[in-house]
Amino acid sequence: MAAIDRPEASLAPELFYNENESQKYTSSSRIITIQSEIANRCIELLNLPEGKPAFILDVGCGSGLRGPALGGGGHGGGGGGGRPDMLAT
Repeated sequence: MAAIDRPEASLAPELFYNENESQKYTSSSRIITIQSEIANRCIELLNLPEGKPAFILDVGCGSGLRGPALGGGGHGGGGGGGRPDMLAT
C-alpha cells in the first residue's frame, strides 16, 4: 500500500483545518466511521475493568468524533486539541 501524501504534513495545519474544512471533516460519514472504529479499538486496548466507569482523556480530539464511542460503557471523558476551528464544530 502506497503512502498517501497529506498536505498538512508539509505546511501549517491551520491552512487545512479552517472552519470550512473542519465542517467537511466532521460531517464525512467515512471519517465518522473510521474515528468510531479507532475509539472502539482504544477502549479494547485499555482493558478497563467492566462495571467500573473511568475518565478517558482524548488528547488531540479534533472535532470530538471519538467522544460517543469513548463515552460508551458508562465512561466519562473530555478532550482537547490545538485547532480552534476543529473544536468549534
